[in-house]
Amino acid sequence: MKFHYSYRGQTYAIELQSQDEHVQAVINDQRVEADIQYGQPLQLSMAGQPVQIAWAKDGRNLWLHVGGRSYHLQRTAGGRSGGQAAGAERSLRAPMPGQVRKVLVQPGQLVAAGAVLVLLEAMKMEVRITAGQPAKVAQVAVSEGQSVDKDQLLVELEPADGR
Repeated sequence: MKFHYSYRGQTYAIELQSQDEHVQAVINDQRVEADIQYGQPLQLSMAGQPVQIAWAKDGRNLWLHVGGRSYHLQRTAGGRSGGQAAGAERSLRAPMPGQVRKVLVQPGQLVAAGAVLVLLEAMKMEVRITAGQPAKVAQVAVSEGQSVDKDQLLVELEPADGR
């Protein structure tokens, strides 16, 4: 199976090939061995080195936490590498239940693509909610210390150019 995910405006091709209990993935022509069990951290072997990745998936959104950093990827329909992600999110929602640790923006603020807007703590990991493209913060719907449910609105964005 082949998938395309967008991260910071770059599209990545990911091809999965099942082999018994393991999965081989080819990510932009780089081969990776993986052991995938839903709800468990991914166990990868990259360049012979073990890597553990915590993950959560909701619809077309995928959150990865590896090496102390969190990444938000969006599944795309296209197969072109290097293109802009179509239909960037305007309503940023909690990927899972958690607690708001820090709100880093305020209404009216201009943010760059990839800017961290809110830090959540969920399942003992830090989840960074980021802007998918340059935008203006229209609304901040949460405050620090607040508990949030899955899919709860966190931040509403509008295009930076006002369209």
